[in-house]
Formats: sequence, structure tokens, C-alpha cells
Amino acid sequence: MNMLRGLISCCICLLILGACAPVFAEISVRTDRDGEYLSTQVFYAGAYGSEKKVWSPRGIGIRKAEVLNPQGDSNGDLWPEIRENSVKPYYPLVVWSRFSGADFDLVWSAWTGKAWSEIEWIFGRAEAGDDLDPALVFDSGGRPYLVWWRDEAEGGRVYASTLVAGRWTAPFLISDPGLDCRYPFLRVDASDQLTVSYETKDGTVLQSISFEFPDTITDDINPQIQVDVQIHHVSER
Repeated sequence: MNMLRGLISCCICLLILGACAPVFAEISVRTDRDGEYLSTQVFYAGAYGSEKKVWSPRGIGIRKAEVLNPQGDSNGDLWPEIRENSVKPYYPLVVWSRFSGADFDLVWSAWTGKAWSEIEWIFGRAEAGDDLDPALVFDSGGRPYLVWWRDEAEGGRVYASTLVAGRWTAPFLISDPGLDCRYPFLRVDASDQLTVSYETKDGTVLQSISFEFPDTITDDINPQIQVDVQIHHVSER
């Protein structure tokens, strides 16, 4: 009887400790002994069907500079989109939706070789509506392209942007403004053709997009970039 009572007490203590244990989840980079980038690590926590946490650092054997956005979970930041560059040194770039106090807006950071760059708003915090579900790709030359959807008063709209001279271009509306469009997915093929798909109430829309850049791009100008959009087909539900 005493043994059974002790076993029950031990189990209760373990349950209490488990309930009180902190949730560890993080995004960090792994480097070699010389500090050279090897890979990006993602640890997340959360029961099946619940909201998963990914921004709470473990704090074990990881340098502070290697952990991205350690206060993100407490701020309510959403799940990140992570892509490694297509050209050496293959450093990762991360985009996610951050709660600004009024709504969710996109922020980004990139690994510099020594640490994560300062987290910056991509378009500021003045845009109306939540910016959600970013999707990233790199073309063969190492230029990143970004699509996402914005929850506006009229419904969801899909936008695109690219990084030029260290700045993200203004959002380009690529979906039909008369449709409620959400959850974009972006692909790039071997010829650098960009294809985006997104969901509407009538089904999935598939379209190609291309960016036309001016001959000269510097940090001192606002480049006049043209975006061409061609709809291929709509897959009905």
C-alpha cells in the first residue's frame, strides 16, 4: 500500500511539473566551429490541433545572435515563411506576420553571416487589413519574391513584391479585385518563371507573374517596375 501511495504521489508530481514546464520553440541557425552557416533549425511546440508556438527560445547551447525573434510568441507573431537563398552562401530569409497593436503586418529578417539582421516592417504599419500567409521564392540569381494576401473590407486580395536595392517594392495587386482571394502559394521554375496559385470561393486560380526591371537600380531612386499577370485557369471546387 505504501509503495502504491508513493507511486501515485510520484505520478502526480510529474504531471504538475509537466504542466508547469515552459514551452520551448525557436528558429535559429546552426553554424560550424568557425561560425560558418550550416542550416536553419525550427523547433515548435503545441498539441495537435492547437496553435503552435515557434518563437520561444530554448536557451540551451545557442548563442543569442543565432535565435530569431525570441519575443515573438508573447507578441502574438504568426508562423514564419523561411527560404534559403538560391546562390552562395545560401543564407536564409524569413518573413512573417507581426501584430502591430492594431492588425498584422509583414516583417522580415535575414541571416547576415554573423547574426540575424534587424527585424524590419516590409511596408510599415499603415496598411489597412491583416497581411497574412506570406510565401517566398528565390530566382536563379538570388532575388527573393514575395506573395501574401490581405484581409480587406471587400475581401481577401493577393499581392506581390520583390527586394530591390535592399528595399521591398510597393505591393502589387495581382488578384482580381472583384474576387475574395486567399492563401497564395508561389513557385519558380528553372527558367525563373513565377507561378502563383490562390484560393477563391469558386476554386483555385493559377496565374503567372513577371517583373520587368529598369536598366539601372540604385538606393537613391524609386524604381519603376512593371508587373505582368496572366491567368492560366481556374480549378472549380
